[in-house]
Amino acid sequence: MLIMLFLQGLVIASADVTQRELKSIKGVPVERFVLYQPSGLNFKCLDGSRTILYSQLNDDYCDCPDGSDEPGTSACQNGHFFCQNVGHRGNFIPSSRVNDKLCDCCDGSDEYDSGISCPNICDELGRAARIEKERKVAIARKGYDKRQELAKEGQQLRDETIQKLEPLREEKTALTPQYEALEKVMNDANALETSLKDAFKKQFEDAQKIVRKDKAQTLFNEIDVNKDGKITLDEITILPYVDRNFDGTVSEDEAKEYLINIESADFEYFETNIYSLLKDAKKNHNVDKQLKEEQAQADEKDDLDADEESDDISTSDHNLDEDDDEKQPPFTEEINNAVEASNKARNEFYEFKRKVTDLEQKIKDAEELSKIDYGEDFAWAALNGKCFERNVQQYTYKFCPFATNSQNEYGSGGPSLGSFNSWNGPENSKYTSQRYDNGQQCWNGPKRSTDVAIECGEEHELVEVTEPSKCEYHFVFRTPLACPDPETIHDEL
Repeated sequence: MLIMLFLQGLVIASADVTQRELKSIKGVPVERFVLYQPSGLNFKCLDGSRTILYSQLNDDYCDCPDGSDEPGTSACQNGHFFCQNVGHRGNFIPSSRVNDKLCDCCDGSDEYDSGISCPNICDELGRAARIEKERKVAIARKGYDKRQELAKEGQQLRDETIQKLEPLREEKTALTPQYEALEKVMNDANALETSLKDAFKKQFEDAQKIVRKDKAQTLFNEIDVNKDGKITLDEITILPYVDRNFDGTVSEDEAKEYLINIESADFEYFETNIYSLLKDAKKNHNVDKQLKEEQAQADEKDDLDADEESDDISTSDHNLDEDDDEKQPPFTEEINNAVEASNKARNEFYEFKRKVTDLEQKIKDAEELSKIDYGEDFAWAALNGKCFERNVQQYTYKFCPFATNSQNEYGSGGPSLGSFNSWNGPENSKYTSQRYDNGQQCWNGPKRSTDVAIECGEEHELVEVTEPSKCEYHFVFRTPLACPDPETIHDEL
């Protein structure tokens, strides 16, 4: 009987000691105390890998592979110490920071055995955190109210777009026959205009060929002194207008410039290869001769008369175009009427085409509006078609949600920083980040791209622009659309 009472007392005493040890375990949050309940005088590692004596907890020696036996010391490299931080927020720090003579916990509990005294600033930090939380809650409340209105706008836009889409498609279908008819009228009118002009041009060119042939024949006959149907080097050397250096004689070298590597030329060769050269030489010679004669006459007069005569010379007609080919005459009335009809048909078609193109753009915009992810309540559609800017040094950055971003320098155009690709926020907060890619190629770098972090704000505002890596940009955009329901805001703020 005495032995039984002794053993019972021993067990009770052991339990009391264990409870005191449990309460004194450092680095463990209250909600995890249950994991450190002893099994007799033993403790089982939280990963289940080993069982050790309960007295080995926080003995500054790492026994458990998962580090769970040393939550209050720096013995285990993979361990974590919990700062209670009463008055603020509790948080975990790596066990390696325990007793390292640096105050990490606001209550100083991590330096319990380092010999330094850490001030408890948890109340101060807690007050600041609560003030910041209240500020963010106030912003979120105002932003959320605006978001509700924007959601209504987005839903209305979606409903109106869906309602208009089918009528727009029907309207385009109804316009197709008229579009095709006007296009055919334009093509027929253009074809007639082109045909008449080509025929007119050919007729003129054929007539010019005859005129040119006659003139070439006249000059050929003039040069062919012996009338043997050929022009020789001797016959060219007697032509005064071939004398290029104006020494009064035509050298053999000067003559050979027209008869190249041949002894003589018949009319066919002359017309093709020599006529134009000799015609120009003759015309230039006559002009030079006339100018010299007029200058000689002017020299004989007094200075005043000479000045007046010089003015006359500069404006007189020297018949420079006497031997030039005639210009094409004005079109006939039939062609002018065809041109007028073609222009009219073309204007009517393109005016109608603009109407069809505008209609097609409306259909495309409506279809894209229904494809883009504007959120479950369609609130983000309120930003569709809008842009926001921020100036950074000499650059103006433009953020156009669901479209493209750009960088402009000194008000001029600049490179694209990417087009909207997708929302890329974490799974539980998808609508907090957007990705824009396939921008303009960077010199010796990638195509430009932009990641946009989206935060809660009372107004739509592009608040930050950085370039963390070459041609990879980061925007911070604040908007009421990112504001959560204030009732759901907890300590994460």
